[in-house]
Amino acid sequence: MKTYWILALFLTGVSSITVVLYQPASLPCCSGEKVVWRKTFPIEATVAECLKQKCIIKDLFQERFSVKREKNHPLFLKAAKYNDLGQYECSCDGFIKLIKLDVVVPMNMTVEELGNVTLPCYADTQSGVRDVTWLHNEQRALHYTTNRASIPGLGYEERVSLTEDGFRDGDVSLTITGVHQTDAGLYRCFVRDETDRGYPHAYMLHVIKKLTGAEEDQNERTCGEKRTRIGLIFSFLLFICFLILLLFCCKKAA
Repeated sequence: MKTYWILALFLTGVSSITVVLYQPASLPCCSGEKVVWRKTFPIEATVAECLKQKCIIKDLFQERFSVKREKNHPLFLKAAKYNDLGQYECSCDGFIKLIKLDVVVPMNMTVEELGNVTLPCYADTQSGVRDVTWLHNEQRALHYTTNRASIPGLGYEERVSLTEDGFRDGDVSLTITGVHQTDAGLYRCFVRDETDRGYPHAYMLHVIKKLTGAEEDQNERTCGEKRTRIGLIFSFLLFICFLILLLFCCKKAA
């Protein structure tokens, strides 16, 4: 059995899926008469068993997991909790597929369109570390190697860089200039061929649309109109209070 497991691992490899905390995720399997989903690390437990399209989710996982009625029996995670991370195994008529699920908790960062932003990240770059990788969603935004320097991802040419002399000091922060709307999303920081995480490891970048001159004027007019309405309402309420107080004093004098 152990030999079969090693052979299956060699043949299939391990797929990696990353999901943001509380977001949904889908782990693909394969088609077959009998499908069994198990979690193998850091705990060992059966998640679901399917036989001829009929699937049963085990008690421990019923609130969060389901198996979709599709050809490849994907395991669907409704809203990822941190403890859902780990390695999963799908056995499909004897064929084994391994999936590593990573649940990340990103820090939020906001920048205006066409502005610049730096995503701080630190790592120990003393002991033989030769590269840094920043991923935007699942694509490379920047790959830095000590021998080939900076290699920007598609669409990031001349817009991404590490801080000056940062690698030597363990500062592998990513700077993006002239931010685009398409730059929004999840960023993750790695060293050692994406095997080690930097700290902080993940950011969710939000890009605010830059207003044109006409839009700024309209926004200012709208704000001015709101302030005027609030001022009129406040004045009216003061006048009503004055009338009530005046009537109260008149009754008391009578």
